[in-house]
Amino acid sequence: MISPKFPKFPKFPKSVTKISSTKAIALSTICLGSVCLTYVVGSLSFIPSALAQYGLGLPSSAASGGATRSPDKPTITLIVPRDGAKTLSDRPTFFLSVNPPEITQGRSPSSPNLSDRINNPKKIVTINFILRDGNEISSQPIFKAEGKVDQFGLYKFTLPENAPALIEGKAQRWQIRFNDRISNVYATIRLDADPTITKAIASASNDLEKARIYTKNAYWYDALDAYTSWLAANPQDAVARTERRNLLEAGLKNHLDFAKKSQTPSSTEELDPAKLSQFIVKLDEAKNATSLALQSKKPL
Repeated sequence: MISPKFPKFPKFPKSVTKISSTKAIALSTICLGSVCLTYVVGSLSFIPSALAQYGLGLPSSAASGGATRSPDKPTITLIVPRDGAKTLSDRPTFFLSVNPPEITQGRSPSSPNLSDRINNPKKIVTINFILRDGNEISSQPIFKAEGKVDQFGLYKFTLPENAPALIEGKAQRWQIRFNDRISNVYATIRLDADPTITKAIASASNDLEKARIYTKNAYWYDALDAYTSWLAANPQDAVARTERRNLLEAGLKNHLDFAKKSQTPSSTEELDPAKLSQFIVKLDEAKNATSLALQSKKPL
């Protein structure tokens, strides 16, 4: 396991917070400018702020969502908190997962089926990416592109240079759907600039240090990208993998894709821990995200 170098820890105050009744763990805080990172002495595992809120606090009517029209079709999961999240970059990296269909009990998949085409090396499936100038369904599309997928799993792409940069301080909607529109999902992103954090990131020596700074300051999109990049190069780093798992569990706890099925949908669906855990295990097995090459198209 390749572990990052950590600076020496300062002496601790005499009073140390008791974390459990059986084992006390001393915490040390390391600051880069005004950005502080917290580590657990002994395991050297990063502890995100307990108060970190990765979502934007948007009402449910403006939250991420969308649907797949057929239960026997592949689905798309946008890996973002339900009420969106912020980024430090005007050209961030987006993550999504193309998932196998949940076959309805007692039914055979419809034919032709997208799942027959995905994982077939001779055939590909086209997905569309749309960026809008606001967070309403009526917001104008300002960039549209398409990419090809040929297998289930984790994908990522960075907002291209030929696309308009994100608008600082404004919540914007991004959208992914298959060409035949059986799956149409969307999420929210907001560019929140912060010179202090930008300076701290520039001073970080590797992606793991960056991931911890982003996580501490609730920059979801950037934290996920930095952790995934670090793990792609350091797949045996169990500490970093645990930290990314903690990030995903905290950020996706209200995601509709991991809610228990209910006959009466509401804005407070209960989390199904098994669903979320299985999803994260699949991400870990993937080792790295497949880069999705986008080809720009005229706006809708």
